[in-house]
Amino acid sequence: MTFERDFAHHPMHYFTLLCIMLVGLWGIFWFNYSRAVQLGIILSMASSYVVWGIVHHAHHKDLHIKIVYEYLLVALFSVLIFASLVFRA
Repeated sequence: MTFERDFAHHPMHYFTLLCIMLVGLWGIFWFNYSRAVQLGIILSMASSYVVWGIVHHAHHKDLHIKIVYEYLLVALFSVLIFASLVFRA
């Protein structure tokens, strides 16, 4: 299934993901004085992304362990990249 077709069938799924990411991004900028809070927001965004992916694929009835690993790896790499940006000297 292509992204365009999936997006047309489930726009609320992607709207939810967009809202989660935008609220997280807002939180990162709002709490720019506290690196610990920013890290917590980044971890929350990553875990929300993984949960969203699992729910999305469970709804499609195509959830497999490979897909869960893929979402976990993308979330892990994202946390590493953004945390390195937050904690840069």
